[in-house]
Amino acid sequence: MLTDAQREKWQKDGYVRLERFFTPADQENISTFIEDMSRWDVSDDKWLMWFEKTTDDRKITSKIENFLDFHDPLRRLLLEDQRIKSAVEDLLGEASRRLKELLIFHYPDSGGYLPHQDIYHIPHKLPDRMVHAVVAIGVDDSDPENGGLFFSPGNHEKGVFPMDAGGVIYPQVAEKFSWEPVVWKAGDIFIFDDYAPHYSRPNKSNRSRRTLYLVFQRASTGGPTRAQYNVLKRALNPPEGKVADLDNLKPPNGIFYRD
Repeated sequence: MLTDAQREKWQKDGYVRLERFFTPADQENISTFIEDMSRWDVSDDKWLMWFEKTTDDRKITSKIENFLDFHDPLRRLLLEDQRIKSAVEDLLGEASRRLKELLIFHYPDSGGYLPHQDIYHIPHKLPDRMVHAVVAIGVDDSDPENGGLFFSPGNHEKGVFPMDAGGVIYPQVAEKFSWEPVVWKAGDIFIFDDYAPHYSRPNKSNRSRRTLYLVFQRASTGGPTRAQYNVLKRALNPPEGKVADLDNLKPPNGIFYRD
């Protein structure tokens, strides 16, 4: 599935884009399924949801986690043919297992995410690295204007950078990095090493930048199962409850910000 150039890009920079991974028909179905999910109610024991307050005092959905067990058509479309898993294992050079999934809506007037690494073991106070590849599935086109991601190439091999308690890389460290914007089209996938530093700006455009993420571990790595992770997530970073105070919404994590 992958070319030598794509494998080299992954090794060198810590990320690689696979263009037109999904057919237009499948991409349209993914978009429709996610539109359905955006209307889900808050759940106390199934999916996890977080919200944002817009500048004009509206509540918009910010993020959902743990949803594939509750949407059979989307789960089948993403996972049944195992193409994503095969691509991940080609890059990792070994078998993998899926730890989690999340969906960031990044609607117009949504916030951004400060420079960070997707190192889930640190905020969850686990001794070992538990994630090795993150697959971003482009539901919408993504570019800097609608809050697209910026990555720092080559820094995935330098370990964990100094960061605050919320997981934000210290500004005096991040400002020394070389950053490049990552652009993709709906239907592309973008795979990155969880140690690759990245950030996104608030979405000031009139276009959404919905992105679905599948998070993978090396099979040889210890750590929590998917079910155990979701218990940890609900305990350490609680989702919103059924009655949400618009002025005191629970943050999705320590790296989220609005300006």
